[in-house]
Amino acid sequence: MKVTVPDMSCKHCVMTIEKSIVMSGLKAKVVLDDKSVTFQNEKDLEKIKQAIVKAGYTPEV
Repeated sequence: MKVTVPDMSCKHCVMTIEKSIVMSGLKAKVVLDDKSVTFQNEKDLEKIKQAIVKAGYTPEV
């Protein structure tokens, strides 16, 4: 699964999103180049989106 985060613009954004995801007990790969968050389990979609919002960013599916 992949979620796009259009307002992610720098390495600090990546670290902030990664930290929020880890603090939520999830695993995901955050890539600045294509502004994406990739994760394995589709059932984690809502939790991933909530973690991104909590970090201050806007996820798009």
